[in-house]
Amino acid sequence: MGQTQTNSNAVALMTAVNCCEMRISTNPVETLVAFSIGSGMGVTVHDPVCGVGGILNFVLPDSGSAKGINPNRVPFMFADTGIPAFLAALVALNAQPERLKVVVAGGAHIMDQTGAFNIGRQNLAALKTCCDAYNLKIHHENTGGSSSRTLSLDIGSGCSSIKIFGQGEEKV
Repeated sequence: MGQTQTNSNAVALMTAVNCCEMRISTNPVETLVAFSIGSGMGVTVHDPVCGVGGILNFVLPDSGSAKGINPNRVPFMFADTGIPAFLAALVALNAQPERLKVVVAGGAHIMDQTGAFNIGRQNLAALKTCCDAYNLKIHHENTGGSSSRTLSLDIGSGCSSIKIFGQGEEKV
């Protein structure tokens, strides 16, 4: 007597977000995960009021300098085309820019330790330029260094998690 029992048939769901992709969800039992983000950038966005969230996993800053790649075919490869398309898809599901919690991870110096061609730094700069253009505040960032990261977003709680191999996990 007096004992409360919860009977839930909900099954947790994990969805991978590959390089040059974005995924959006309103499923509260879904977790989106971008694995092995190196010099690219992973961006989680969540609107706590309408319960929509997503991850964008882009690898290059500027579609204008991509030789032989049509950005219309792979818009999520680039910051300048991927971020606007990502935000438009979120807004189409009733997300409001002023309510968005934005978390970013990546921008590492994986292949170029000397920094002569630091694509990670360029990706971060492009991301920040786009965020400024849309008046988005970055709530948390874990960028730079020389390690890849795994970034996840729990849609139900809006909690983002950043894992760096050998350095543990950071939840925000």
